[in-house]
Amino acid sequence: MSDKKKSISSFSDQDGVKFEKIYTDNFAVLYMHALKMLGNPEEATDVVQDVFTVAWQRRNEIVIHSSFKAYLFRAVKNKVLDIYAHQAAIRKFQTTLDMDISTSPQDDAAREQELMQLIEQEVSQLPEQMRVVFNMSRMEEKSNAEIAETLDISVNTVKTHIGRALKKLRVKFMLLFL
Repeated sequence: MSDKKKSISSFSDQDGVKFEKIYTDNFAVLYMHALKMLGNPEEATDVVQDVFTVAWQRRNEIVIHSSFKAYLFRAVKNKVLDIYAHQAAIRKFQTTLDMDISTSPQDDAAREQELMQLIEQEVSQLPEQMRVVFNMSRMEEKSNAEIAETLDISVNTVKTHIGRALKKLRVKFMLLFL
């Protein structure tokens, strides 16, 4: 390796004594650097410890192009930027979630009416006998026995029509809401 490029393993021995010295010599200044950016002591500690942990675990893979101290500062900065990005994503998700949750009663009523129109439209596409049975069951709230008697069909036929209608509607709406 050239003089300017070194792997972290050159800063550590087998039992980590050299690396431990680097840790103790640099922890405080890296902690202050992270604390200044984050404003949270626990997060700053976690960031610095994570940086050192990754550096130790990947000591044979990481190549240093400048000084080891510069590498550590850059690693802390990048870790903090990762935290910022994660927090921004969480805020964006929460904002979206809050917008969905904080709908007005008028919005709810409009959505309910829109959904009812979709259901009516899909029910109207059912075969005639199935549609009649389904409407009697769900809209008129008649029992299977009442429907069977009114239409002069068996209760099992009523159950079959309702089951098939629900299955068709379920498939249609599953595709609609995906």
